[in-house]
Amino acid sequence: MSSEIAAALETAPSSEAVADRTAIDLRAGFEPALRAAVEANEGYRAALRLEQEATSRIGVAASVRRPQISGNANLGGIRETGGTQPDNTTTGVSAGINISQLIYDAGASTAEVNSATAQALGARAEREARGNELALEAARAWIDVWQFEARLGLLRRRTAEMDSLIAQMERMAANGMVDRAAMDSARRQVVDITLEETRLQSQLATAQVRFERLFNRADGDVGQPEALLTMAEAEATARAWQTAPGLRQTAAQMVVAQNAVARAQAAFRPTARLQAGVNSPMEEGESTDTTVGLMVEYTFGDGGRRRAELASAEARAEASEEQLTDAQRTLQAELAAALTQLRSIEQSMPLVAEQIRLSASEAQTSRSQIRTGQSNLRQLVEAEIENYRAQDRQIAMRAERHIVLLTMAARTGELSRRLGLGSDSTP
Repeated sequence: MSSEIAAALETAPSSEAVADRTAIDLRAGFEPALRAAVEANEGYRAALRLEQEATSRIGVAASVRRPQISGNANLGGIRETGGTQPDNTTTGVSAGINISQLIYDAGASTAEVNSATAQALGARAEREARGNELALEAARAWIDVWQFEARLGLLRRRTAEMDSLIAQMERMAANGMVDRAAMDSARRQVVDITLEETRLQSQLATAQVRFERLFNRADGDVGQPEALLTMAEAEATARAWQTAPGLRQTAAQMVVAQNAVARAQAAFRPTARLQAGVNSPMEEGESTDTTVGLMVEYTFGDGGRRRAELASAEARAEASEEQLTDAQRTLQAELAAALTQLRSIEQSMPLVAEQIRLSASEAQTSRSQIRTGQSNLRQLVEAEIENYRAQDRQIAMRAERHIVLLTMAARTGELSRRLGLGSDSTP
């Protein structure tokens, strides 16, 4: 088996599987691209299959309530030995058919059906949670590619402008019109922001790797994504936290554990079945056996197995209740923190826009006053650098706002609903 597992790991994906991984079309926009990326993901498709498998288990559990019909046949012989008569061998064919109907099992079958239904609902919640996680991951990759490309483009444009200013300062310093210390200080500030280019390039490369894995393409003009939620919608989503797929999955696990307790308790009670059967003889001339009646079964002793199973089931049920409480409190805290972060961003963005306007005005004023001697190139460089940093901060804050909104939507399940992922049928 170890060799088979190793061989499976070494096997490359089939050509059909590779063909299925077609590049996601980005031209339709941000939302359709996210939906297509999730639906094409192997992990999401696997979660869909597991949901289908869990739903089929409901029928398996419910089947014990229906009539059970079985048949048997025996082709061979019977040899009778012993006594005063000589040994006698009878050959031929015998057959039989049995029908039984469960009429009482102390609720064990009901608990089994409830457990299977809860597992199916849990599998659905798990698939929805997986879809939200993948959609958020794809959205993060898109947003990061956009923001780092935008910030790199801004940095390169502004450093080119400031390099031109530094060249002017060097010519003026050579003529004694600018203090060397002022020029060195301005050059140092330009070098500081130029060094940020390496960091932004590294972050962009990382985002592009994630983008290629999720969208199956390494290129594409992503552009700034449109907002899927408003601030008001985010607040409404936070209030509806009980619908989160992760919570529903944990609640389903709790229901499964509670029904396991019911099954364990039912094992201490008898079961009853109506049973009928017909068995034909192998030897000619003998009569056919027919049985009809009520069969009652009860286990008087099992070495403590039932008590141990009941204690185990009760402990698991208590643990699942604690897990649900913990998951609810954790999600509430996460959403509250996200709302606080989002409000802070909303309050800061007008201030950053005003900072951009003021620094641009200051730079423009410095340019106009250089000729009159009321300003100098060092002040102009400082104003330009301040304007660049404010614009860079604005791009980063827009990206952060997108990510916080999408994270809230993903944690509450709103993201997958907006993307239209999955079916609406209920087990």
